[in-house]
Amino acid sequence: MAHNKINVIYNFNLDKGDYMSVDVLKKDIKSKELKNLYLFYGQEEFLKKYYLESIEKAIVENDLSSMNKLVLEGKFEMSKIEEACETMPVFSEKKLVIVKNSGLFKSAKDGSKQQSARDSIINYLKNLPSYTVLVFYEEEIDKRLKTVDVVKKNGLVVEFPFQKPAELVKWAIKAINTHKKEISFADASYLIELCEQGMTEILNEVNKLVMFVGERTKITVQDIEKVCTKSVKSRIFDLTDAVAEKNLDKALKLLNDMIILREPLPKILFMLTRQLRHVLEMKLLTLEGMSVKEACTKIGITPYAGGKVSSQAKSFSTDQLKEGIKEAFELDLAIKTGRINDRVAAELLINKLANG
Repeated sequence: MAHNKINVIYNFNLDKGDYMSVDVLKKDIKSKELKNLYLFYGQEEFLKKYYLESIEKAIVENDLSSMNKLVLEGKFEMSKIEEACETMPVFSEKKLVIVKNSGLFKSAKDGSKQQSARDSIINYLKNLPSYTVLVFYEEEIDKRLKTVDVVKKNGLVVEFPFQKPAELVKWAIKAINTHKKEISFADASYLIELCEQGMTEILNEVNKLVMFVGERTKITVQDIEKVCTKSVKSRIFDLTDAVAEKNLDKALKLLNDMIILREPLPKILFMLTRQLRHVLEMKLLTLEGMSVKEACTKIGITPYAGGKVSSQAKSFSTDQLKEGIKEAFELDLAIKTGRINDRVAAELLINKLANG
């Protein structure tokens, strides 16, 4: 499995984010000429973990990993980072220090205390020991902070965002091919729309499919329907279909099913609003004379999603879609200001769309 994972990653091109930073990171790892300081951030955990593991393999021998790798996570004194970095490596040229979710790269509520910690670490990061590779591993950062700026000047900041569906389709095909299995582009497109956005979740579904088909080499859409777990994104397609059909009962049942599955209502509303925007974009682009395939590329969705969105666009007028999106934003504001319950807001939006 690990062998397949490596092949898949090296054949995968990051779709967005800081291309130059990723290219520099790859060169650093390949040449084993690593910088002393890195900041990884973004939602795509799969890629963050992969490149962190690659750095570790480049500098830490397996039998010495416990001595030359130190991980700090959770609440700790900032002085712990300095202590970890200053300790000399054991029978190795370099050591690896990983700091996860430090809070140093996000605006903090406890202003003065956090600022003092930041000021201290900023000065230290400018003069790290030559034998230390320090990697900060974060989900979100505030690019305006001086801590981010000091990493840019003295190391490398790399973003790992969720990848666009079109790129994930190609990646999923390659992942399936490493198991000596095949899947058509259309069926892989359906798989990506069915899955969550994260590459880890997609790879889990690929592994399930490979086990399910056994000796058979071809993976089909029927296999995907039997084996794979529907994401909230996929369920939103079904919900939008029901609304487009003016089937209010079905739409409300689908909403209730998602709530039973513990999908957060703010996420459902966000995904539904995003779907409406895609439908509006598709309608406007095709009205301008663009083909559905061209519109898919412009919007950044898979051919499978494009077919669904194009069909949904025929059931709404441009004004209806604009009004629906406006209503969604107004309801979101009402939820955040406590004027309405989030479930009531979702039901109101679905009612408006289905009866529009």
